[in-house]
Amino acid sequence: MARARAVDDSQIVDLMESAGMPLSAYDLISRLPRTQRPSPPVIYRALDRLSSEGRVHRIESLKAFIPCRSHGHSHEVVFAVCLDCNQVEEIEDHGLCGVVSRWQKSSGFSADQKTFEIVGHCEDCRSQH
Repeated sequence: MARARAVDDSQIVDLMESAGMPLSAYDLISRLPRTQRPSPPVIYRALDRLSSEGRVHRIESLKAFIPCRSHGHSHEVVFAVCLDCNQVEEIEDHGLCGVVSRWQKSSGFSADQKTFEIVGHCEDCRSQH
């Protein structure tokens, strides 16, 4: 059985930053040099690790990942996702943190992940229609 190729977390984050757009696990694999391409399970484990460290975010609506704009933040994250060009804007809204925190306390709900996506069309794409 072939041994799973290790992946460098920093290299993955660098690839995401240089891409300037959300990347799927398979996009990341294809952007790595052929001699360094890990198997899909290895890249998914790396992405899970980077996500739990707060270094990347999964954009559920695109099934892709982006680097975190401000590493290691522990607050809620809001993303504006354009359905036409797939660009994603990370929005920091500390007011949202308070709303969610108050709701959690009053409901007793314990959230494992707090990511919000606003899905629509960016200004550039809207103006092209």
